[in-house]
Amino acid sequence: MFASRIEDHLELGIVFNAMYPDAVRNESLLLQSADRVLHDVYFRRIEISGIRNAELKETFKQRLRVCRVNNSYLAQPTIFAEQLDLGSPDRSLRSKAIQRMADCLSEAEEICADGMEIISGPDVDKNRLEAIEWLADSILTVNEEAKSRRIKLLVEMFDRDVDKKRLIGSVDDTVRLFEKIGSDQNVRLLLDLSHIPMVRADIADAVLRLRPWIGHVHVGSTVMQPNDSKYGDSHPSFGYPAGAIDVEQLATFFKLLGQAEYIHPARSSAVSFELICSPSERQEDLLANAKRTLQLAWRQFLREGGGSESWDDRY
Repeated sequence: MFASRIEDHLELGIVFNAMYPDAVRNESLLLQSADRVLHDVYFRRIEISGIRNAELKETFKQRLRVCRVNNSYLAQPTIFAEQLDLGSPDRSLRSKAIQRMADCLSEAEEICADGMEIISGPDVDKNRLEAIEWLADSILTVNEEAKSRRIKLLVEMFDRDVDKKRLIGSVDDTVRLFEKIGSDQNVRLLLDLSHIPMVRADIADAVLRLRPWIGHVHVGSTVMQPNDSKYGDSHPSFGYPAGAIDVEQLATFFKLLGQAEYIHPARSSAVSFELICSPSERQEDLLANAKRTLQLAWRQFLREGGGSESWDDRY
């Protein structure tokens, strides 16, 4: 049986770079901002990257240990900023991307991260299947380095034609990629609820098809109305008028993750929320929004049976 408090069953985390972008750009603010997360017992995971100063890394690592907070490393910002492509048809560009991911793994190890999150390169106009094969090969190469450092590799599905326009931007191509990667348990899927509307998939169908590979989960919202200022991968607050994800969708997602046995009463599964704080917003407001929304969704999840129905019963 699940308890009424969501934090009793989920290792709740936060994507720090999205919530505190100023702190990532200005290291003098980083520890002060990170302390807000580390001192909040609601959180047991922080997802972060961009700490360059060696002394700051050591201080951050010590605070993680004392506060008993786990850590994931975000390699997505490096891939975006440097336009890296692990699935490029150009061998030299693939090699460059692989080397930079090895560098990121080194940084991840320096701050005791137990997972590193990566994404595919840009979408392609042709030779899609070939690009997915190159991507799978590159991921397996990076994974050898990840395993040597005891870091799990998490591959995130994005969108193909809405905002970030990545090669792995559909449920079909995500399945193809993981079928090519094979059974290596150190490479898992990072499934972001907010990306499911952007790939125009049904939440239940997406979880059903992707459940063999789910290793980490993000929750957030997105806007699919092109005329809205937050259209795309903007991660607005839950309840944003044009937002695609709110309490109802979160409760459904929890139920499906329970049926997929990602969420289970006997263990703690990692679920991090990702909200992007704009200059006109306050982090404290977004944190309150996320915590209350997740708790409301969890209560609805419990009222509806807590994921007790199996996939065999449903399908």
